[in-house]
Amino acid sequence: MSPRTSGWIMKQTWEDLLFLHWSVDRYWLQSMLPPQLEVDTFEGEAWIGIVPFEMNQIRFRGLPSVPFASKLLELNVRTYVKYGKKRGVYFFSLDASHRAGVMMARNLFHLPYLQAKMGKKSDGKQISFWSSRTHKGVEKADYHIIYEPLGTSYEARKGDLDFWLTERDRLFVVRGNKVFQGKIKHDRWPLQKVDVAVLRDTLSHPYHYSDQVVTHFSKKVTTYLWPFENVT
Repeated sequence: MSPRTSGWIMKQTWEDLLFLHWSVDRYWLQSMLPPQLEVDTFEGEAWIGIVPFEMNQIRFRGLPSVPFASKLLELNVRTYVKYGKKRGVYFFSLDASHRAGVMMARNLFHLPYLQAKMGKKSDGKQISFWSSRTHKGVEKADYHIIYEPLGTSYEARKGDLDFWLTERDRLFVVRGNKVFQGKIKHDRWPLQKVDVAVLRDTLSHPYHYSDQVVTHFSKKVTTYLWPFENVT
């Protein structure tokens, strides 16, 4: 994607990203959402995902990246929703390792970012990622996972579950009775198969986690974000 794409306000690079998805009851999931949003489904099934990754080269349009503020680790819990004919991502939580980044995202974008102690190591094959939530006033949550990408990368085909779970171009935030969308653009995910071992997990307990998970890995993608707009 060309950086000349008009209107974006923030650019980020996402690296070593893991998608870990499981299906849940659509009616239970609807009860977990703001009433303005509707559960999105693939062939009748609703899905929740946990997504750990490293975010680098964070910068606002027209400004250089700042070395001490342009990198963080993130671990989000998400699902897929509709607002009218628009489809997008809804976040239950976004744990992150950068205190200032958490405060900015909560105050400016009203996203449910939470402070956490986090770490990531890689030996060139396996990636170890861990997180321990430290945010005051919310339930603690720990997560430690090891994952190893396998084989060559591929692009998901439109109409397949791989595509439906990974290719989303907007996210929704609900404030009061108003619905806001933030558009996101990036090149198609270079996906790989991946071996995953979950060592510790209290993060997924509220979300009906299933051992029957669908997993994908993506090494790197550059992402552009647009200002939130009221679509109520």
